[in-house]
Amino acid sequence: MKWIFALIGCLMLGGVTTLILKEPSDADHAAATPRAMLMALRDPSGTGPLDGLRFDTVMGLQGKPPELEDYVQFSDGLFMSRECTDRCNYPPSAYLVREVEGGTDFIVEAYCPTKTTTMVWRGTVRDDAVYGTVTWTVSRWYWDTQQVLEFKGSLSDQPVEVLTNL
Repeated sequence: MKWIFALIGCLMLGGVTTLILKEPSDADHAAATPRAMLMALRDPSGTGPLDGLRFDTVMGLQGKPPELEDYVQFSDGLFMSRECTDRCNYPPSAYLVREVEGGTDFIVEAYCPTKTTTMVWRGTVRDDAVYGTVTWTVSRWYWDTQQVLEFKGSLSDQPVEVLTNL
């Protein structure tokens, strides 16, 4: 997606560019799109196709047993992880979806407003379950640190929170 915006920007400015297409990595996504642009991309009505869903989840480092209980939810065109909001100040963020056979894939780029950290959520909702990965990136002037986490969960019986007021 990063290269699409770069190309549009060059075309709008009348510039000429050489574009190399490649499969984006998690590192590309972690720095790709500013929060303001993601908010503008959310469904104009403030609702998204996954809105109203809340999942009780567990999360941990990829390939290791989960160690953190959480819940994630979709509301008002936004995605939120309660644990990440409470612990690390990540605000609810716009989510993008793609319908796939048997379910819905989603991606979220969440930016911490007080630190140079991002979380890129890539997940799938199938029936009453959600699962996926989170790439957490801390950017410092001397190096970047990345961790990949896995999450999974099931549909919660608790109601979703209104997120536009957070």
